[in-house]
Amino acid sequence: MLRTAVGRAALLAILCWVAVPVAAGDVGFSADIGLEVSYAPLPPASYAIESDLRLSLSVPGFGLESMTTFDLSGFVEERVAILVDVGAVQIGEEIRFAPIFAWNDLSVDIHIAGVGIGFNWILGNIGSVQTPEFAMAMIVELSSQVACGFTLTSLTGFGAVDLVRVLGGDEAPFSVELLSLFEHLAYLVGPTAAIDVTLTPGFTFAEQLVRLTVDFDGLIASQTTWFDAGGLDAMQFELGYRFADPALRLLVGASLDGAFSMTGLTFVVDVQIDVVRATSWTVFAQPAFPFPLPIVFERQGFAVSFEICGVTVTSETDFDDSFLFAAEILAIEAVIPPVTFTSVTTFDGGGFAGESLRAEVSFSGVTLFSRAQFSWSGIDLAAFGFRVSF
Repeated sequence: MLRTAVGRAALLAILCWVAVPVAAGDVGFSADIGLEVSYAPLPPASYAIESDLRLSLSVPGFGLESMTTFDLSGFVEERVAILVDVGAVQIGEEIRFAPIFAWNDLSVDIHIAGVGIGFNWILGNIGSVQTPEFAMAMIVELSSQVACGFTLTSLTGFGAVDLVRVLGGDEAPFSVELLSLFEHLAYLVGPTAAIDVTLTPGFTFAEQLVRLTVDFDGLIASQTTWFDAGGLDAMQFELGYRFADPALRLLVGASLDGAFSMTGLTFVVDVQIDVVRATSWTVFAQPAFPFPLPIVFERQGFAVSFEICGVTVTSETDFDDSFLFAAEILAIEAVIPPVTFTSVTTFDGGGFAGESLRAEVSFSGVTLFSRAQFSWSGIDLAAFGFRVSF
């Protein structure tokens, strides 16, 4: 079964490799084909081997992406995404099998005169492979871009919660922008898969999200409010300012629950001087035990990044709620065409915690890559593969 599936996948890749260049010059066709094989040990004396075959095709107004995963037992997962763009209207569909049917998301987005209307119809399996249980949901999105940098977004979920994931999972959009160094290091340590909304049994109202953002003349602010079937659930506020010279950005964020009690407080300072960028991130949160103050210090993070001669060095230092050292991440990214090399070293309170290495070589639309992750216990993951772009 595995040999037959892999053979068919390889045949499809070869046919695309041969056929696509012929049509590319005529209709603006582009394609990417990639294959990755990974090895991971499974204690005490086993291992897992997986192969991911990725394929993407696009012509003006149409795009197709596919990812198929196999392991030693056979088929594991299949994801297919289709997007049709006809100007003011975009229609997309994503289907997944893992290994049985798991997810189907049909979306329609309409943008006219600065106003966006979107609909998502979702059918998903919220049970297990042995006992499937299917749930249906619909998400309605309304968005508008007003003058002076104002934007308004409303998401209404029927049979679905965690709607902020439709917006990328960012509860505080400007905080994510200012904390891009932390986000970049988190991606280098271990890229995470896209997360979905959570389906709930019954096709009834489940959650409402309303977001207002302002980005005008250096002022940045946002307010996000969540409602559930019981009424007001939570609120998130942001207020900050961007200074042009020197490049300095300040931001304060606060979160409240449905009873208007403060649940979190965040301070971000981001500054860039020439090739050096530094970010300070201070977080306060509700205490886990009874305490006179509603919020207490939770953690502190410092990130610094600079580039010299094509080499980018990024460092993150974290402290816990006891003001003690918690973690250190050091990333080195070097680009010496056609070679790209990335090293990420992680330390915790006990010393060395892990290392991640990745190397790429690109030439004539072909990229060969390999990556490895290891810790004191040995190799955690090893992978190699290629990508071909037309």
